[in-house]
Amino acid sequence: MRIGVHSGDVLSGVIGAAKWQFDIWSKDVDIANRLEATGATGRVHVSQKTLALLDGEYFFEDGTEKAREDPVLQKHGIRTFLIKSLRAPMHDPRRRQRERQAKKLSEASKANFMHNSTLHQYNQVRNQAKLEMCRELDKMPIGRIQLTKVFRRSTRLTQDEIEEETFRRNISSCCLFFRIRNWEYQYMQEPDVMLKYSIALAWAIYMGLLTIQLLSKDARYHYWFIDGTTIILLTSLLIVSWYKKLWIMYMSDAEVSSPNSRLSGFFFRMSDEMQRNVYIRIVIYFLTIFSYCAVAIMQVVGCSSSDDYFDDDPSVDERMQCFHPWILTNCMTLVIGMSFLFTRIPFIIKACFSTIITIAYAILVVFEFHYIYSSSPSTNVNFNAKYSHILLMIITMGIFHVMERQTEFIAKVDYNWKRQLIKKQEDALITNDTIKVLLTNILPSHVADFYLSNQLQNELYYEEYDNVAVMFASIKNFDTDKIGLSVLNEIICDFDDVLNKYGQALRVEKIKVANWTYMAACGLDVSRSEQVNAPQMKFRNVSLMPNGRRSRYDGARSSNTDGVQRVPYGNGSNIALDLDLERGQYEGNVVASAPRPSAFQNSSSSSNEVVRVMAEFALDLMRTMRRFSAENMQTEYEGSTDYGMLRIGISHGRAMAGVVGISKPHYDIWGNPVNMASRMDSTGLPGQIQVTENTAMKLREFNIQCNYRGMTFVKGRGNIPTYIVGIDKEYEFLPHRVSKGSKEE
Repeated sequence: MRIGVHSGDVLSGVIGAAKWQFDIWSKDVDIANRLEATGATGRVHVSQKTLALLDGEYFFEDGTEKAREDPVLQKHGIRTFLIKSLRAPMHDPRRRQRERQAKKLSEASKANFMHNSTLHQYNQVRNQAKLEMCRELDKMPIGRIQLTKVFRRSTRLTQDEIEEETFRRNISSCCLFFRIRNWEYQYMQEPDVMLKYSIALAWAIYMGLLTIQLLSKDARYHYWFIDGTTIILLTSLLIVSWYKKLWIMYMSDAEVSSPNSRLSGFFFRMSDEMQRNVYIRIVIYFLTIFSYCAVAIMQVVGCSSSDDYFDDDPSVDERMQCFHPWILTNCMTLVIGMSFLFTRIPFIIKACFSTIITIAYAILVVFEFHYIYSSSPSTNVNFNAKYSHILLMIITMGIFHVMERQTEFIAKVDYNWKRQLIKKQEDALITNDTIKVLLTNILPSHVADFYLSNQLQNELYYEEYDNVAVMFASIKNFDTDKIGLSVLNEIICDFDDVLNKYGQALRVEKIKVANWTYMAACGLDVSRSEQVNAPQMKFRNVSLMPNGRRSRYDGARSSNTDGVQRVPYGNGSNIALDLDLERGQYEGNVVASAPRPSAFQNSSSSSNEVVRVMAEFALDLMRTMRRFSAENMQTEYEGSTDYGMLRIGISHGRAMAGVVGISKPHYDIWGNPVNMASRMDSTGLPGQIQVTENTAMKLREFNIQCNYRGMTFVKGRGNIPTYIVGIDKEYEFLPHRVSKGSKEE
């Protein structure tokens, strides 16, 4: 491993519209890159500026000969050094002093830890648990009046207290209405699933009141008419309200979700509408309460008022037996209880109804039949009997009022929590969509879907392809320190717009942007992959640790003693390809296994399409770059011939793709075409597309001219034949020409 380290200023950010990646740019980044490239294997190569910041903690020696001859390092006057080893404490007094200070801090921390006894730690845990219990109790919606919060306002509130205060400010204290009218309307529109149970209980209590009436007075014809009409009405409401539930329990099946017949469907829809429509619920509530009041008041029908009673009337005792006061009072308490029974009725309506009933009955007791009520038994020997009846009504109304207020408050709290839950679910969906968008903008869509569906963390994921076309496109003579990142971002965004047009059958995938170089590949379609490695699959050539890292080499991979496999290239000359995934590299990327001859022999025309698509994409980038330079750079760089020009290299062959790293996952590709495409770019010409011999042969099959450039020196390969793709001034491909001797040029 070669390591280069330099210190300086950088520009950092995310550029482009696709495959975002945080990166840094500046001349100091270029210097660090050159320090790595000109360094020595197994050594750390640093600049003089970095060495000064190390404060003399390391031994060092002069840098390599390559670094002294490197034009970039010479241009910036960089002197380099190789780190040898860490200085011993005896050679550095300042280091010994820092170690003594660290030792004192460690001893002080240890002494402080021993000072904290086990009992003290237990008390801390107990107090913390008690505090958490108090907080959970405070969060319970019991609707109590907290005097400490009334007379003492805390300046520092917890998150739970802030949420409680916000909720209490949003609900009125008297009527328990939401101050936001839309909330109150939506709350009332919530379906009342308890309505059928309320109607069933109301029907049972009405039968009880009717029985009391029949037992306490002689029935007359108008009694039977009113009672019969009321019974028919309440029974009809009972049947309709329960129809939906009974039909679902006994008649429905998996295929039919609603009744087919008209009559049954009508009752089914009416039952559902009764639960959902607040206005229908209020009408049912009014009818029920009026029925109760009617059956109770019929006990006093036909009785004379108290003004008709005279002391000398001999029949006064008989007339006082017209009705029993306490029976009527108990019936009215049942009416008040029923007025609070229905759940999804506005609290203010129930409170007003109960108050009106209590006041009306009090008037009946005090003014209309006061003589009868005064003569009835009292709850206390020193208390007037008629006031005993009124007191019982007031106590009953107060108890039910407090209970219903508590129930309404809890229902409002529950609704508020429901709204918060829905909002959090919506936020979670938005967050998940955002994460998916971000992930698909970092990784290819099929890889992002694989990671999202399988929730992978450190597992190795890779793909193998028989034929992938790789392109490197470098923008020449643009200086980041002079023009900034905004220009580079606009250029990369324009390139990404071109990339979006290549999303069909043979998709062009953006790999990354390194400095001023745009890297892309064609043929990375999971349906074309020879093998996709999932966590449960085995990696064929290496064994893996649980975290997906390599634990050893497979010595049986190659029969050669030097670990290198010889593969014929181009015209038949043998070129060494390093199969070792750890050693081969192209500017930071490792080399995958070499192409197998059978893969080239059996490659179909559709497989070779990736080369043509990659070349067309490269030509579109050149057109885009020319248009951008003409619109933005013509005055600043007037007279220059290669400012803003693209230098492109393309190669194709067998490659591997996958996600590497534990944090900040990055999708990358490895293999011989990656190395060769990078070399074709670095040794190419501005404004030209340079390709390898094999790639040139494939392009000629699609009638694209590829002109022999000559033997070009490629790092790690020596001199190899390279070709320049023929293009005209309008950036169109020139057709392939064949000489008279039928020999390809």
